[in-house]
Amino acid sequence: MRIHVLYDSHGNIISLGVPLPPAFDFRGPTFGPRAKEGQQYATELEVPEEHVGLGLIHLAEKLQVDTKGKQLRLISKRE
Repeated sequence: MRIHVLYDSHGNIISLGVPLPPAFDFRGPTFGPRAKEGQQYATELEVPEEHVGLGLIHLAEKLQVDTKGKQLRLISKRE
């Protein structure tokens, strides 16, 4: 399962979204949140296997973006 992620400089998730189907007409209105200063947007990060099937709200509560590696990835929040 892959999702779009808007996150801050600490990797905290601000917003999540599901990828649109390939047939979606991108010439229409623009959807979703926009990154503000200090925020980044990542397209289609892989959800860790143990979290697949959870809704977007629960994913945002349980995950964060690992910004320390060469490639962005979603990881479980440290408790």
